[in-house]
Amino acid sequence: MNLHDAPPLSPDTQAIIRALRETKGDVERQIAVLITEQRKLQADVAALREGFPDGDPDSHRRYHESIIEWRELRNRMVKEALIKAAQAGALGALGWIAYAVWTAFKMEIMK
Repeated sequence: MNLHDAPPLSPDTQAIIRALRETKGDVERQIAVLITEQRKLQADVAALREGFPDGDPDSHRRYHESIIEWRELRNRMVKEALIKAAQAGALGALGWIAYAVWTAFKMEIMK
């Protein structure tokens, strides 16, 4: 039996076949759109990777981490130096106050 000998399809069967063909076309169009978007995304990722030295984002991250660590260390050292300077300044101020009191005391005694 060949296709020409097959009985004609019912209208319902023909409608089902048309719906399947339309669905297949929709699915193929959706797949084509997804493939296009995936290729764009892959190109974007490749372009981003090229933005890093030697295409290595991990070493770029480590570089920034070392810069941040250095700045934190520098800030701690400056803060500690300022605290020490303030302490030394306070000690110096106390020394000058003691000297002024001593001088005033001597002046009172010498009267």
